[in-house]
Amino acid sequence: MSENKKYEIDIEALKAQLKEEIAAELKRGKTATIVKKETDPYLEEYVEIQLFKDGKDYKDDVFVSCNGENCLIKRGVPVKIKRKFALILEQSAQQDVSAAEYAEEKRKEYTNQVQLLNM
Repeated sequence: MSENKKYEIDIEALKAQLKEEIAAELKRGKTATIVKKETDPYLEEYVEIQLFKDGKDYKDDVFVSCNGENCLIKRGVPVKIKRKFALILEQSAQQDVSAAEYAEEKRKEYTNQVQLLNM
């Protein structure tokens, strides 16, 4: 059997099976509710930010994505972006700080262990 045929699915048969299963669930009294998530207007507001830019590590534009909506942010100039993207950047910066602190803590632990073992 070829690799392609190994993963073939009969979509129509799958749909029919799902319809039968849903009908059976409904007969047993189960209900389903489809909830459309409302967008928070606060997160959709535009805020102005300016990302740091240098000629080396921080020169490229920054790509941010939130629930399928994307944004490419230019560095070194004030730009207006939706608050949800700004919050993602803020959380990312906080995670960078936490990671650096954790790495420094582990480096100190390692150095202390080396000193204790006289290596």
